[in-house]
Order: sequence, then C-alpha cells, then structure tokens
Amino acid sequence: MNLPVRGKPARGPAALAVSAFLLATAFSPAVYAAVSAVMPDTAVGKLGGALIRHINSDSAGQIRQWAPIILSSSLADQDKTDFLKGLASAARDSGGVDFVDARTQGPPGMLVVTIKGHRTGQKAVMVLAADPARPDKLAQAALFPLDDPTLYDTWPKGPASHAEIASVTRSTLDKLVRTTDFSGCLTVVDGAETIFDECRGIADRNSGTPIDRETRFHIGSMDKMFTAIAIAQLVESGKLSWDATLAKLVPEYPDHATASKITVWQLLHHTAGLGDFFVPEFFQSRERFVNPADYLDLIARQPKVGEPGGDWNYSNAGYILLGRIVEKASGENYFDYIQRHVFAPAGMSDSGFDSQEDITPKLATGYFHDGVFSTVWKANWMTLPFKGSPAGGGYSTNADLLRFAKALRDAKLVKRDTLNKMFDGEVPAGPGGYAAGFGDRVSHGRHIRGHAGGAPGMDANLAIVWETNAAVAITSNEGDSQTAMMLAEAIADLLAAEGAKP
Repeated sequence: MNLPVRGKPARGPAALAVSAFLLATAFSPAVYAAVSAVMPDTAVGKLGGALIRHINSDSAGQIRQWAPIILSSSLADQDKTDFLKGLASAARDSGGVDFVDARTQGPPGMLVVTIKGHRTGQKAVMVLAADPARPDKLAQAALFPLDDPTLYDTWPKGPASHAEIASVTRSTLDKLVRTTDFSGCLTVVDGAETIFDECRGIADRNSGTPIDRETRFHIGSMDKMFTAIAIAQLVESGKLSWDATLAKLVPEYPDHATASKITVWQLLHHTAGLGDFFVPEFFQSRERFVNPADYLDLIARQPKVGEPGGDWNYSNAGYILLGRIVEKASGENYFDYIQRHVFAPAGMSDSGFDSQEDITPKLATGYFHDGVFSTVWKANWMTLPFKGSPAGGGYSTNADLLRFAKALRDAKLVKRDTLNKMFDGEVPAGPGGYAAGFGDRVSHGRHIRGHAGGAPGMDANLAIVWETNAAVAITSNEGDSQTAMMLAEAIADLLAAEGAKP
C-alpha cells in the first residue's frame, strides 16, 4: 500500500506506525472486533487514562510540562515534539475530551485510544505503546485526527458500475466539504473514460480564489516516484547499477564508512538505515538547502535508525541522496533531469519544483489546523522547505499525475522489464509493501500502486490499478490527515473489484 508517508516535518517513526494502523482500520472489515468500551487495565492502558485526565484538567502549558515525564528516551525527538504539540492543542482547544474506545489492533503492544472533543465533536486517536524496559513510559506516542469511521459504510461492498462509483464519490466528497471543509480536486479514470473529475474549495483564502482543474497543488512525497524513475532510467542506460554503493557514486558524502555499506537499491526501498533531515538546524536555515548536494553534511550527521539492508524505515534523507546520485550519474542538475526525462516525455506541463521565492501561477496555498482540535486555519509557508527536493515538495495537477500513470504503464519512461524489477523487490511496509519508489498493495487480486504525499497544508495520492487502465488522483491544499489518501484508496478498491474473480 502506498502509505500516507509524509515528505515534510511532523512525521517520525510513531507517526508512520499510526498511518499504517489507520489505513488497516479503514480497509479491514474485521478490525472493529477488537474494540473495547473500557480502557484496558494494562501498563499502556493506565498511561492512556492518565493522558485523558491531564487533557481534561491541565492547561496547554501544564500538560507540556507533565507529559515528557511519561515519554521514553527511545521515542524519536520529532515524535516527542509532535505528540506534545497535539496534547497542548487537546488541552487548549477541545473543551475536554471523552474516552470513546480502545483497541489493541496493530503491532504487538500497540494500544489505539479514540477520544472525542466536547467543543466540536472532533474525534482523534492516540496511538500508544509502553517501553518494555520501563512500562511506566511510552516508547511510542502519536495523536491524530480521525475522520468519521462511518464515511464508507454505505459504499458498495463488491463490484460497482462506473455510475455507482461516481455517485458515491460525489456524495462522499460533498460530505467531506461539509464536515472537514475539504478543498481540492479528485479525478477517477478507467482507460479513456473519465468516471469523475471535480474540484471543491478555495485555492487562496486571502483572495477567495476558487480551486479549478488547472490549480496546481504541492504533492509532498509523491515526488519520490519521479526520483525512482530517474534512477531506473540511468540503470537502463548503463550509468548506474542497483547494487552500486553510495560511497562509489557520491564520494563527497562525509560518512564514508556508512556510505560504503549503502546501495542504490536500499535507498530506493528505505532500507539503508537512514533517518530524516527535518531537524531544527534545517528549519533555522532553510534557504541553505536548495540542491541535493546542500544536504549531504546535514544528513551524514543525523542518527541512524538501523543497519543498511535491515528493516524498512521511511527516510526522506535517502531520497535526497538518490537525487544527488541522479546528478552524478547524468551530469545534469536534478531538477533539470526530472523536467527533461520524466515530466516532458510524460506530457506533464503543469508539474515542477518551486522555491519560496518563485511566483508559480495557479499554485494553491496550503492550509492546516494548528492542532488536532483547533478550528483555526493557518497558511503553511513556515512549515515548507525553501525548495522542493528529490524527497518531495514539488507541485502537480491531477491531469499531470494521471499522465504520469499512463506513461508509466505504457512503458514510455522505463522498460517493462525494469518496472517488473522495481516491483518484484518490494519490502514489507504496513498493510502492503514498498517497492522501488512506489507503494504496492493487493485488492481483489489486483495491485494498487502509486504513492501518497502529505504534510501540513497538503494531502495527495495517486493510486493505479496496475492490471487495468484505472487510476485515481487526488490533490488537496488542506490539513495534515489522511482524508484525501483514504478516499483515493477506497475508490481504487472499487475499481479493482470491477471484473475481478470472486
């Protein structure tokens, strides 16, 4: 499955774990069997109960002072920051919360607690796991908004006609506009037939400019697909090999010992053991980071999250390094290479990588709520990198994303044998797998392939039903949830069921 992995800050390891859980919750009918109406009398259950009590009794400042006491030193710094920010919002904005339910679905030891705010009725989930060595502390902690769990209850459970798909898509989109102020575009195609293609919302809240089909959206981590295709093209041309090491390809990388163990294949699959670069140093001087080479020293100094060739750990840093490899192997600037060898042959005339100094026509401004229970919209300028990168942050439109999907399936970008190689080597990642730059899951016996992207003020997804000519593209300039990603995947499931063997 193309996890809702984020190409921007506020996405540490715990956040990725909850993304996987939420996806499984949305698409697994049996998941609700594990729901409990009472908090379990376990170490992690007691911690969950304490969190609810403090949300209801503390001020935002007080809960920020108390909560670190129960967080394990093993919890990633970014996850700590995000969790504390979410708790502060809950204490400040919710008007108090009620316990709704708890479930032990997910990896062993994980407890997912649903809470509901008094002020707006917004639901959220706390994803918690106790530290085995210190059960009185949380080794995993994340807080996320939760969409209406009944959103897809009336959807067809099996194959549906194109008219039915269009009808449920439109009604669901209209409901999201009413309940979450959804803003964006959604397009569903099956071959040459356009099943659905509509937009909602505002591209710029200052001017009131409405969104239309020509609106460009930032697409977060979806740019990783383009980076992966660039690498595959260079392998085809004999300028690279999948097994070449980072040390050989980028000899200027400061950590030579680690670079000698990391391969292109590992970087593509997030198994190189690298972490992230969204650290305070990055945001304190964002304008320094424009080209892939600008990141090398910063990446080399970040803590490793595993050994090269080990488990899957989503890494934006790894894709920055792949961008530098594209430059070294091709002799071209990364952004020029993608424009000439990916966007141009696919006919993607409305896609690119902007910087904060650029004036990009028809580009939507991103908006997000500063906290799970907040109702105040904020523009996302201060959360963005100075320029998009090989790891994400570029912009596109639904039409361009679907052009990319068609060019990919028609083998116009890389040969079919190369595509097969990229997907044959996928690694387990949440409810599905991660191939070379693409998520992959099976639905009704068919592969759903693509990538999601998101961060504060952006939520996008491309889901391709690989064995047919069907695909879904969704782009949004609001939120920091999985709303758009989930909707695209639900529609892809309906498309995959069409004509599939029972």
